[in-house]
Amino acid sequence: MTWHSSSTSATSSSKSSQLFGLNEDDKSNILVYKYRSGSRQLEVSSQHDLCRALDSDPNLPFLRVTKKKIPRGNSRLEVRTEDLLLPDDLKKYSEKPTLKSSLANVGLPSGAYWKRLLFNSFPELYIVSRSITPSPESSLNNSPESSQHVSPSTTFPVDNPHPLQDPSTS
Repeated sequence: MTWHSSSTSATSSSKSSQLFGLNEDDKSNILVYKYRSGSRQLEVSSQHDLCRALDSDPNLPFLRVTKKKIPRGNSRLEVRTEDLLLPDDLKKYSEKPTLKSSLANVGLPSGAYWKRLLFNSFPELYIVSRSITPSPESSLNNSPESSQHVSPSTTFPVDNPHPLQDPSTS
C-alpha cells in the first residue's frame, strides 16, 4: 500500500499564488496595474509572470493583489480606494468616507480595449499595491528604539560661520 502525501508530491506552488489566489499555471493575458510604482501604463502580462515577479520581490509580505471587473466597452477605468482593499479590510473600513475616493483613472491599452470589446478578453484588472500594514523599514525608522540613539551632536547643527562672515570674529 502506498500513501500519497502532499509533502512528497512534486507540486511547487508559489507563495504569491497562495497569498493572492492567483493561478501560477495560467499563461493567458491579463492587465496589471501597479499602484504607485511609477509605471505610466497598464501592463499586459499573465498570472504566471505576475506570480514570478511577486515571488522575486523582497517586499512580498507587504504587497497585495486585488481584482476589479472591467466593464465591457469602457476604454478607461477608475481605481478607487476600495479597489485596493482585501475583503477583510473592506469590511473593517466600510464606514470611512474616503473609501470611494478616486486614486487613479487608467486607460486601457488599445489592443486590450479592442480584445475586450470584440472577444470579451481581459475581464479583470489586477491591481498590485502596497499593504496598509507598515513595512519593516518604516517601522524601524519610527520605532521608539531608533529615537534613543540620537546624540546632541547630530540633533543640533554644528556652529559653522556663514560664508560671508569673517571666521576670525566668531
